Order: sequence, then structure tokens, then C-alpha cells
Amino acid sequence: MKKIYSIAAGVLLLAGAGTAKADSMMFNNPENEAYFGARVALDISSAANGGVFYSNKPGFSVGAVYNIPVVANFYFEPGLSVFYDVFGTMHFNTEDVTFPPTEPGGEPTVQPVVYQIDGSVRNLGFRVPLNFGYHFDFAPDLRVHVFTGPQLNASMWARSYQYDHITPTGKKVGGSSASAFGTGGFKHFDAQWNFGLGLDYGNYMVAVQGSLGMTRLRDAVEPIKKNMRRNIFSITIGYNF
Repeated sequence: MKKIYSIAAGVLLLAGAGTAKADSMMFNNPENEAYFGARVALDISSAANGGVFYSNKPGFSVGAVYNIPVVANFYFEPGLSVFYDVFGTMHFNTEDVTFPPTEPGGEPTVQPVVYQIDGSVRNLGFRVPLNFGYHFDFAPDLRVHVFTGPQLNASMWARSYQYDHITPTGKKVGGSSASAFGTGGFKHFDAQWNFGLGLDYGNYMVAVQGSLGMTRLRDAVEPIKKNMRRNIFSITIGYNF
């Protein structure tokens, strides 16, 4: 009987030690170390204060991060990526249309008619996230992390496109394009604040992130009377080396 008690006590001690180790690893993993990670993201861009003139469109970003342990499971993760964002656009134009007389012998009337022109703004540049986060290690190969931090966009190229359209009089007009920079246009630098949740399994990771515009992407000009900001929703996959 004494031998059975000794074995049971040993099992309980081992279980307690294992539980204590797991709890310690969840909040302060002693094996934390810095690492590089490759990242690819699907980005959905939206224009805060863009009204009906801008719509959400998909884009992408490709880059890398460097995860730096700070204390316990708290970390700092700067990164650098190349992004390609797209915004849907809608413009309005007018054309004089001749209407037949409403009464016999009357004169035809000419009136301006408003019509819609669809297009897009395509934006290419570099993105620098500076995220701070904390990970909860449920197992050596399974961790959940939350993160937040600022993000800077440096736009190298931005162009506005208007698609082919038909005017009210049936006239076909070909598409056109122009730089989206300049007075009243896009700015070369803007910033967001990130909020995200991620899951690491082994060397692989997946994360969802929302980035809220903090600075102006475009100044308030007619017909949009509010400063426009860039918001982004991202789904990211990656590999940690």
C-alpha cells in the first residue's frame, strides 16, 4: 500500500510540475528569441470620409518582420513591405441634352444631364508597421498573440483611372488616366494605427488586422469636403524562420 501511495504522489508531483511549466510558458516562455518572418497579406482598402465617391477594393502587400522579445512574452515587431492598394472611384459629369418640344409647334429645349463615370485609384508604395504585442503560448508549437501599433505608408506611385463610359446622348468616351498626386490629390505619406489578432502553429502564422487612418491621405476639396483617410482590413499569412 505504501508503494502505491508513493507512486500516486510521484504522478501528482509530475503533473503539478507540468502544469506549472505550462502556465509559466503561457505568460513567460523562457525559450523566447528573436526571429525573422515573411508575410503576405490581402488588403481591403477603404476611404474614411470618402462618401459615395470612393468604394472598397482589394489589394495586397508582401514583406518581412523582425520579432524582438522585450520582457516575458511581450515583444516589439517592426516590419517593411511593398503594398499595392486600390480604391474604387465614382465621378459625375454633365452633358447638354436636347429634348423635343413638349407641345406641338414648341421649341426643343437643351438641359444639362448629370451622369456617372466609374474608375479607380491605384497606389503603390512601402509600408512600415511598428507593432507591439503579447503572445500566449499554449504549447511549444501553438501560440495566440494580440498586437497594436503605428504604421507608416510611403506612396511612390498613385494614378487615377476613369473607365470607358457612354454619355446620355449615346456617345462612347474612352478611358483616361492621370497622376493622383498634386494639389487636392493623394499625399506621399500617411499613417494608420493597427489592431490585430494572430495565431502561430509551428513556423506558420495567420492574422487578421484592422488599420485606422490617423493622418490625411487627401485634403478636403470639392466635392469631398472632408479630409480623407486610408483604412485597411488585412488577412495575413506568413512563415517564421
